Amino acid sequence: MATSAGASPPSNGGTSAGTGREPTGCTSDPGRAVSEGPGARRDVALTFDDGPSSTQTPEILETLNRLDAHATFFEEGRHVVGRETLMQEILLDGDEIGNHSFDHPHYPGFGELASTDRRIRRATGFEPCLFRPPYGLVDPKDAAAAIGNRLETILWSFDSGDDHHVPAARMQAHVIGSARPGSIVLMHDGGHHPQTPLALPRVIEGLRERGFRLVTVSELLGGRFLY
Repeated sequence: MATSAGASPPSNGGTSAGTGREPTGCTSDPGRAVSEGPGARRDVALTFDDGPSSTQTPEILETLNRLDAHATFFEEGRHVVGRETLMQEILLDGDEIGNHSFDHPHYPGFGELASTDRRIRRATGFEPCLFRPPYGLVDPKDAAAAIGNRLETILWSFDSGDDHHVPAARMQAHVIGSARPGSIVLMHDGGHHPQTPLALPRVIEGLRERGFRLVTVSELLGGRFLY
């Protein structure tokens, strides 16, 4: 179960990379809704919504692994069954899984988030501590649902544009040029976004050329994985 943040990330950067084991949870502050991390370090968090996808997520994971970068995947409960191995790979690779509701409604309630957590937990043994509200919409209902499920609400600093089907080259330039220390970037691995895996290698390389480190949202916010 998620607990409040405060402990420093472990020496491996707050991820499971190199441990050969999956985390069982992560730390967060369920009372918060945030759209960016602290700007003290040149860290950026890439986030992927609406998956897991059997077509796009594997290619995204391959790129993250090849370039030794990490990201956070906000998953819908309805997409979990049949993709358990893929989700386990996300965690073993040092990436993070968050809750994106069960079937992407406007303003999901407590049960939507609880059922998604259960699906993720059954598939991976991991208890999410982060929630990405569908469409970025927050009202008292889904804010209370997140708190009731011990989930910190994560919005974004800027949109990559992939959900608007911008070309890969334009997406790359936008993400690389818009990033600031602490940025949380909205991207997608679910649905039909073929330009996202195409753009990702150059996005990572360009951010690194600007001196940024690619981390999970929990690490960006000062949290850590639990084992």
